[in-house]
Amino acid sequence: MNIGDLRNRQYAFLGAGIIAGVFAERLIRGGGVPAQRITASDLDAEKAAALAARLGIRPARSNPEAAAAGDVVFLAVPPNAVLPVLDEVRAALRPGAWIISLAAVIQTGWMQERLGPAAKIVRVIPNTPSLVGAGMNPHCLGCSVSADDLPSIDALLAVFGDTIRLEEPLMEAATALTAVGPTYFFPVLEALRDAAVQAGLPQEVAERAAAATASGAARLIAETGRAPEDLKQMIGTRTLAEPEAKPLFSSAYAMAFEKLAAARKKLAPPGKQAGA
Repeated sequence: MNIGDLRNRQYAFLGAGIIAGVFAERLIRGGGVPAQRITASDLDAEKAAALAARLGIRPARSNPEAAAAGDVVFLAVPPNAVLPVLDEVRAALRPGAWIISLAAVIQTGWMQERLGPAAKIVRVIPNTPSLVGAGMNPHCLGCSVSADDLPSIDALLAVFGDTIRLEEPLMEAATALTAVGPTYFFPVLEALRDAAVQAGLPQEVAERAAAATASGAARLIAETGRAPEDLKQMIGTRTLAEPEAKPLFSSAYAMAFEKLAAARKKLAPPGKQAGA
């Protein structure tokens, strides 16, 4: 799929919350998709109307109405609403429509059972930096996605940033890292900004410098392929209490992973193995 193909498709968002807004806005700003090719619905009609007004997209009065308008249908509802929403829209979906789930823990097999074996389902872990095309959005594939479909998937996800194709059992491990990940870094950047302001830097300068420093450090790892423990040796002055900091972040990740695993078990359909 080339960028022209992306621009010529119709998109639907079932759910008009924060992550739907991030992905819809990026489709417009970064993918060049005309706003009128995007439709959104929400249980809260005012929320769908507000998103439509902000981005110039089309509001729908119901999930089936939105689903019927999409060649690519994004499931942007909470995890516990995914399967009921699929039941609601199944008859309205266009033949051959792509289903892109942005919900945590809901497995492709569970969705496949609701939509039938021919449905093309992709489960994506959304990441808020996708708004600026810098997201890391790992994904896994439903059983009906073929090798011929992969270029189309890659072209779509490239609009939002980077991605990694995973086996589904690894999705929770990735979610705890990438989807929850910004919450690990924002407090650090806030603390560094505030400390620099206290030392005399203007706030806008400190905030910009902190963000650029974090972005540059991440880019250094990505582009050199060198490990963080190696790269830190390049800096002579180091004042961070690493024995205290490392367990703090490890614990935050572990807690996120445990919550995701618990949610998957809770939301598993009756009679299903929680991991199947």
